[in-house]
Amino acid sequence: MAPVHTILLVEGRKPTSAQQAPLLNDRGVRVATACTRREAWARALKGKPSVIVLDSPSLRFDCPRFCESLRKEGIEIPVLMLLPAGQKADRSLGARAYLSYPFSPRRLVNKIVRLLPSPDDEMIQLGDIALNLKKRNVVRGRRETHLTPRQASLLEVFMKHPGDVLTRAYLMKHVWDTDYVEDTRTLDVHVHWVRKAIEDDPRAPKCLRTVRGVGYRLAVEEGKEKRRRTKSS
Repeated sequence: MAPVHTILLVEGRKPTSAQQAPLLNDRGVRVATACTRREAWARALKGKPSVIVLDSPSLRFDCPRFCESLRKEGIEIPVLMLLPAGQKADRSLGARAYLSYPFSPRRLVNKIVRLLPSPDDEMIQLGDIALNLKKRNVVRGRRETHLTPRQASLLEVFMKHPGDVLTRAYLMKHVWDTDYVEDTRTLDVHVHWVRKAIEDDPRAPKCLRTVRGVGYRLAVEEGKEKRRRTKSS
């Protein structure tokens, strides 16, 4: 059975006939809605949707600034921004994809589908932590958490080097492909999100530990250190 993805649709108050949510619900995706920036931010943090759709013509807040805030917080959920008729897509607006009014429901759905995670499975397991690289889901115990692409890449690096102390420079190079280490706040934010996904208490981490002045280390309980990588047929 194909997974049901959650789409966060952020649009202002509109007549029922002009709303996009009913169109998306009819096409196999679960839709969460928000009307204000505050609602959108809360749902993005808590629900971690697969895609965010910003209906910019109907919204009263600054959509590019909202996208920028997502990036600063390390939230890498792909954003589809709907634009007013005649406005051309400008990559500086901060979204992953754009669609200008008017458009058909099929075009909207196709745009969203291109942003969804691949259905193919590829797993890494270390102890009781299982990471699905394609779906970007991590499971520990009974808890399953959806990760952003960068969060998943960061956890993947840690899981491939169990017990090793990985420097900040190493992580910045292998996850962000940069040698710049003067400001690693982005790394710290991503570590925070990964801890929320795999730790019982992120404030007192027992798995993903800080090595002061050096970097981080993913530790597993003795006897549980097991790693496997499989790809579905």
